Amino acid sequence: GDEGGFAPNLSSAEDALAFIVKAGEAVGYKVGDDFVLGIDVASTEFFKGGKYVMEGEGKTVDAGGMVDYLAGLVSKFPIVTIEDGCAEDDVEGWKLLTDRL
Repeated sequence: GDEGGFAPNLSSAEDALAFIVKAGEAVGYKVGDDFVLGIDVASTEFFKGGKYVMEGEGKTVDAGGMVDYLAGLVSKFPIVTIEDGCAEDDVEGWKLLTDRL
């Protein structure tokens, strides 16, 4: 993927994260103890007209929806860092994200 990231041809980000977790467990690592995850969302790249157009996920959401989406991933996976969770000029989104996570 871009910048050396994991970018498999899967149907969603959730599927990709599940794949990584399963691979770690398959080689004997304990998720959350032996390894954790970090994601680079690059939200500015798909922030259009005040909305997040997530073509790969098949959805378009506002700032609150983006924060809900990321919070959902954090609740399901051992994500300890999120880079660029909101677009660089989405001040309200950053406030919501910071307050929530």
